[in-house]
Amino acid sequence: MRRILNLFKKDVLLGIKDVFIILEVVFSVFIVFIVLFLVPKSIEPEETIYVYDRSGVIGGFMELFGSENMDLDHELFVDSREEIIAGMEKNKTALGLIISANQDGTFRTELLTQPYTSPAMMKFIDVNLEDLFSILSGNYPPDVYAAVRVTALQEGLRDEIPFNKKMLPVIIVMMVGLVGLFAMVSLVGQERSDETIRAYRVSPASLNMFLLSKHLMLLAVSVVTFSILYIPVMGLGGYVPALLIILLTVVIGSSLGILLGAFFESPMAAIGWVILLMLVISLPAISLFAPVFSPDWLKFIPSYYTLFGMDAAMFPDNNAHIIVQGIAILSGIALVLLWFSGKVFNRRIRREM
Repeated sequence: MRRILNLFKKDVLLGIKDVFIILEVVFSVFIVFIVLFLVPKSIEPEETIYVYDRSGVIGGFMELFGSENMDLDHELFVDSREEIIAGMEKNKTALGLIISANQDGTFRTELLTQPYTSPAMMKFIDVNLEDLFSILSGNYPPDVYAAVRVTALQEGLRDEIPFNKKMLPVIIVMMVGLVGLFAMVSLVGQERSDETIRAYRVSPASLNMFLLSKHLMLLAVSVVTFSILYIPVMGLGGYVPALLIILLTVVIGSSLGILLGAFFESPMAAIGWVILLMLVISLPAISLFAPVFSPDWLKFIPSYYTLFGMDAAMFPDNNAHIIVQGIAILSGIALVLLWFSGKVFNRRIRREM
């Protein structure tokens, strides 16, 4: 135990001396500042619609259903076409709608759009207007609304997640989860280049203790950087399961780093593989933000369970099973890689000795 402690202290001191630990902490503080103050909470554009209601149909609709039941936050009522145009010139995302009544009791609508208004938005407005006029003309009975009920079978915060918080799982995986891969390749490669690793052939500390101390140092640094990134943004909610998930990911990354360090004598020699692994590990982030891209083969990448497990821990939504599944799978992968990387590293280094 004392030998491991001494090796751990040595690795921490070397990490500080090489400014690796200092850079990790400083960069984490910098990133959390960006997340809190520079990354917007929402990237969804708010469409404003200026309405010139010459027919009074909107007023009648509000009397029919009650204005408190209508979502009119982004609709502004004006008194002329000129006011619509002036508003659209000031607000480049705004639209205009003019509603007029015909002699035969029908309605005529004119939609004023911006040059870059999407067809999907125009179609959305068209469908809503069709519903409105169908109700008023009697083709779409108002009691239909009373007959339809929408019941949420799964309650949670999924629709209320600010964009800057939603980015946090990916940021933590890149900043903390992958530190084991990069740092371990660098640490092992440096000791191989300096040939200091050969001293373990005659020292009381074995190669296994040498690797264990580096794992412990990286885990300790990961706890610090994770806390710096997580707590200011999320508080303590979900902290423990999210921390456990990221620490298992660090072990997986550091084990991969040991494997690369066993076959490459310097960090620069392994840089191509490091970049390739980084790209592969980043792929599940696409599925997190765009669930439509979710092929089955993504589940063979460990970071898939890291990202979705952390997402479930940070934003509870009756999804505790995702956390349990993620921890179980990551634990299995971490144990296998920890054992396998140690075996390979011992065999390769002892052959060189």
